[in-house]
Amino acid sequence: MPVYHTPLFIEGLSLMPRHSDDILKSPNPSPDATLKIVAAVWAFGWIMFGLISVVSLNARGKAGYWVPEWYLDSEGTKWAKLSVAAWWTCVVLFWPIIWIVYLVGITWRAIQRGYRNWKKRKMDCEGGDV
Repeated sequence: MPVYHTPLFIEGLSLMPRHSDDILKSPNPSPDATLKIVAAVWAFGWIMFGLISVVSLNARGKAGYWVPEWYLDSEGTKWAKLSVAAWWTCVVLFWPIIWIVYLVGITWRAIQRGYRNWKKRKMDCEGGDV
């Protein structure tokens, strides 16, 4: 029985590393090789920082840093496990948006706290209402 190779299969084989195609040891890598290196480093960094975000966001969990606190209160139902999987996926994929919202919230609370302290000091110095 003859083996028929589809164009997708052949394209996949062309992406496989060969002994003569060592990207990291090449003194002058091609633009395609450079793109492969950058894409691999970018993907690894994205996933790594996503995992760091999961640990940071779940820092108050009782069972460790990998499980959100709301999961611990859910008695481990199937729906809760699915929710944790969705939570992990969303945090790992969308961590830039989460961190922007998180940092804006922290900044806003710091500004409010500073304004309240300033207002309180001003009232104490003047001895009256503002």
